[in-house]
Amino acid sequence: MRFFGSDKKTATATVVTPPPRPAPEVRGGYAEDMVGKTFLGKYRVRKFLGQGSNAHVYLATSLANPTERVVVKRIKHEATQAPRFQQFFQAEVKSMNGFRHPYAVRFIDASLTDPLGPCLVMEYIQGVTLEQVIQRDGRLHQDRVGRLLGPLAHALYAAQLKGIAHRDLKPANLMVIDPGTDHESIKVMDFGFAGFTAKPHIQLAELTGQGPIFACGTPAYVSPEMIRGDSTDARADIYSVGVILFELLTGRLPFEHANQEDLLSAHVREQPPRFHRIGCGDVPPRVEGVVQHALSKFPSERPATMKDLLEAYSRAVGWDIWEATAPLEEPGMADDELNDAITLTVAEPITRIDSASDRFILSDQFQACLPERLAAIKLRGFIEEVGGHVVDSEPGLILVRVDLPTGWKEPVAPSTRSGLFTFLAGTRKMAVTKGREPIEVELKMKKLDANMVIVQVIFRPMPDHLPTSERQWAERCEGLYSLLRKFVMPEG
Repeated sequence: MRFFGSDKKTATATVVTPPPRPAPEVRGGYAEDMVGKTFLGKYRVRKFLGQGSNAHVYLATSLANPTERVVVKRIKHEATQAPRFQQFFQAEVKSMNGFRHPYAVRFIDASLTDPLGPCLVMEYIQGVTLEQVIQRDGRLHQDRVGRLLGPLAHALYAAQLKGIAHRDLKPANLMVIDPGTDHESIKVMDFGFAGFTAKPHIQLAELTGQGPIFACGTPAYVSPEMIRGDSTDARADIYSVGVILFELLTGRLPFEHANQEDLLSAHVREQPPRFHRIGCGDVPPRVEGVVQHALSKFPSERPATMKDLLEAYSRAVGWDIWEATAPLEEPGMADDELNDAITLTVAEPITRIDSASDRFILSDQFQACLPERLAAIKLRGFIEEVGGHVVDSEPGLILVRVDLPTGWKEPVAPSTRSGLFTFLAGTRKMAVTKGREPIEVELKMKKLDANMVIVQVIFRPMPDHLPTSERQWAERCEGLYSLLRKFVMPEG
């Protein structure tokens, strides 16, 4: 299991404290060398702000409106070399673009192909991170913690209602606005690498057995189920919030192992220390109880939602934090939110999509009891059985090709591309046997609950190798479909 952002202390997108010198090197020069340069043809860099594990962070202004300040995150070269970088980058953009909330930092723009490097552009927030607040103030009073917990709960609850989990919550990703005042509030940063929990995500390595399996998160704050490799949902964020609450109220983390393997093991197996045993007996037992509840080892044992957690904390401290911290403006809806949804219903046996140009495209859908971890095992078995080649895997989608000729290789796209997600496709000519033309199998998946999933299966030919017999093609697709259902459907 490999983690992004393995250090506990990670700089964030809107830190305003200048970095210590000497500046970290970037490919082709120093980080400050970006000052004065323009990203995406419209955002001129004014200042180097800092760096995280995956990006250098800059303050920039809009050329169209010089008074508009933004944050540009330029992805580090070494991060772009990671397996599946483009997939994770696209997931980050989709996550941020698919969610709007007054208590979340607003996503503005992005590019994979900018001449200065892959980058993300976000709203600039004046403030300090919660990590900086902890470093400066140490333990916080339970009422101040409640004042900060309220906006965080509102943002995460709204995300949960849209089927989104953050998956990398930590103090460095929480911006505190007006720190230390009665108007103190929080904005959540880096909803990137967040997950659309309504769409199962089975990673390419799980389907092929090749390469590392990545888990988003920071070890000090990551949930036990992410470490175990179990299916995750928004309750993984509740565990991370529990770690943050523990840190705010006691001045330390629940687990402080220096060795990362020991730290990850502690999240899965050890119980957090009781507050009175670490010199924090002044925290009311009811408040500690809320924190310990959030730190339960299994999702089913935690509060179901962030609203439930905040209401329990409110009862413990004696005031209605949810109402007191409700945003003045209603959360906005992303323009493409409805377009991203997969609307599926259980269909009759396999039917042809009615299109003269796509007469060989066949489709069907079914329900299955298929937790993500089990789905990976069963789908890998199916792919190996049919000798399939996995082309791609992203949240809610797996693409497999069957009956490819011996020696076939995925063509390499040119390095120069136009547009964020425009990829030049095409396959080199292959000598294929008549009646054994390659079949592309697309699996679209949407969760009904933690265990049930709807699977839509689409069979299509590759453009350069159309079948010559519709009947024979349909029989081959029917055979694959029947085998797939045998692998993923429960026996009996």
